[in-house]
Amino acid sequence: MLKRTLVKLSIFAIIPILISSWGFLAHKSLQQVSIYTLPEELGLFFYANQDYLVTHSIRPDVRRRDDKSEDPKHYLDMDADVFGPNYRTSIPHEFSAAIKKYSLDSLKNEGIVPWEVNRVYKRLVYSFQHQLKDSVLFYAADLGHYVADSHVPLHTTKNHDGQYTNQKGIHVLWESLVPEEFLRNYQFNEVPTVTYIKNPQDFIFQILLESHDMLPEVYKTELAIRAEMGEAKAFMEVERGGRKLQYYTKDFIKAYGNRLGSSIENRMLLASNRVASFWYSAWKDAGSPAWVMAVPEVSETVKKKYSSEKSVWVANNLVKENLLISLKTKSAE
Repeated sequence: MLKRTLVKLSIFAIIPILISSWGFLAHKSLQQVSIYTLPEELGLFFYANQDYLVTHSIRPDVRRRDDKSEDPKHYLDMDADVFGPNYRTSIPHEFSAAIKKYSLDSLKNEGIVPWEVNRVYKRLVYSFQHQLKDSVLFYAADLGHYVADSHVPLHTTKNHDGQYTNQKGIHVLWESLVPEEFLRNYQFNEVPTVTYIKNPQDFIFQILLESHDMLPEVYKTELAIRAEMGEAKAFMEVERGGRKLQYYTKDFIKAYGNRLGSSIENRMLLASNRVASFWYSAWKDAGSPAWVMAVPEVSETVKKKYSSEKSVWVANNLVKENLLISLKTKSAE
């Protein structure tokens, strides 16, 4: 069952971004920033291929349009009935053990993102080890997407679009509409330094639990602002194709983002840190191969540009200097 795809058929169906994940703008932005936080011996290679990594950060979402097997790779409904009341501790981290306990069909129905992260991570390690440059870039782009998705609270619950709490549309509100509205003011230079992840499979479950713990505030804040503003000011009606559709108003989006403070921004920046940490850890697990510094695209010109652009990032001037790729391409999406 394509749960997250069904969100696109809700009252927010015409919004021109794919709402089943961090919006395209957020995915591209956080993936670009991830590159700056890497140590130079790996960061230069990723920076030399920055356009590819940023452009293809949204590829898993694009695949969902035609590949129905892609959908469950983006979430895990931890509170689904099949996992029982002790889901925080009872879901096996090993995929084979989880299949044995719940069945593969059940997992595909409730989501497999933590195991997809681990699968792609291992592919990335192998590609680093065997000097498969194109494969490194392919798996790094995909891995970044799945890790980022795991930081979204609404990717961890069966109530993923507020359908059980009369909050339809909250999914796109939290992960796309608010970042779209506030992203130009985000402190992109406040992403922590990368760290080595000793056990990627356990760590991605930790991330999902962090995200899940954010849900009460996500729901409560939306309900509180609706009560304060009233339905008439919270939503606007638009007619498309002969159908009347309901959208959050600009005032509501701003109010929701302001009430949550830096919550969404911090989650997005932490996702950027974790994406970089997964990339770095895969490279370390592959033996820290030096070939990434010897590829032709890591030229002296690229090295100078990399150093200059990192300085702009450190000063949090990516937007001001028109260097945030996502903002350059947003109008074309």
